[in-house]
Amino acid sequence: MKKRTLIAALVAPLLLVTALESQWIGYAGLLVRSATASGPEGDSPMQQTIDRAFDPATGRLELLAMGDIANCPEAPGLSSAFPVTSRLLGLPSPFDPEGAAAVPAVALAKADTAPVLALGDLVYSSGKPGEFADCFDPLWSQLYNRTLPTLGNHEYNTPGAFGYYDYWQDRAGPDARGYYAVTAGNWLILSLNSEVDASAGSAQARWLEAALAERPDACLMAFYHRPAHSLDPRKGRGNAEALFARLQRAGASFVLNGHNHFYERTVPLDAEGNAAPDGTTSFIVGTGGKTSGAHPLSATTAAAAFGQRGLLRLSLNATGYDWRYEDAGNGAILDEGQASCRDRQI
Repeated sequence: MKKRTLIAALVAPLLLVTALESQWIGYAGLLVRSATASGPEGDSPMQQTIDRAFDPATGRLELLAMGDIANCPEAPGLSSAFPVTSRLLGLPSPFDPEGAAAVPAVALAKADTAPVLALGDLVYSSGKPGEFADCFDPLWSQLYNRTLPTLGNHEYNTPGAFGYYDYWQDRAGPDARGYYAVTAGNWLILSLNSEVDASAGSAQARWLEAALAERPDACLMAFYHRPAHSLDPRKGRGNAEALFARLQRAGASFVLNGHNHFYERTVPLDAEGNAAPDGTTSFIVGTGGKTSGAHPLSATTAAAAFGQRGLLRLSLNATGYDWRYEDAGNGAILDEGQASCRDRQI
């Protein structure tokens, strides 16, 4: 009996640590919350953020956008190996937010007052609750109430992306589905989820059809993590291609993406990603904290910048939009322009 008691005393803490570190306890909590969540999108905190920023006198809305953000230096040790358990025990965080490469781009956003579209892969490497709490939040807390987020593939390295949903709460959108809509004057703005099924007939596709039908004449833009069409066509973009094709056919003026760690603006594209004079433009801004080397430009690339962290500034008006991509290191404007809204289609 004593031997069994001793074994149980030794095994129980190990089982508890395993359960905590596996993240499944938190995931179960997310499932319970999402099953009972409800509420209209019209009065969401994201819509309230847009309402505060929108200027009805001019019909303008200023926005900032960047993705692929916080990758904090991490000290090896117990806190790094067992982050959840270490937090419960009050051990120091292994992360150094002040050493994150995202500091310059985040500083640009903090110096502004515009809402920020956070384009996924917000914290590396897995979007765990501890990474959001100890790496992302020290960088981003000042921007929290100005942020409209979307999910990236790294968030889904944690079961059900519950670290993301736990951090953003109502700002993640209703029912832990990862997509929502806001409006500003003559604009319909959609946050979509390139990490879940977007094929015809899927829950996301049905929701998208309903959202498009509610504002059939509005200028249309959307943001989600993976680009459908880029000079670096990475794997796993099937959902992004489905989203882009439907948005393009609906008359979207532009879409915003992250995922690729450089800045790219495409020429206007048709639903299949070919150049089309009256098509939809893609902006890829995976440069909040990540960079990559140069890639050969494609025939559909209008502008690109490599090796610089930065953010995209957008100014929406009743009939079109302006853009400006800014280097976070020296403030240089690396791309800018303006365009009119596309005519909406069914």
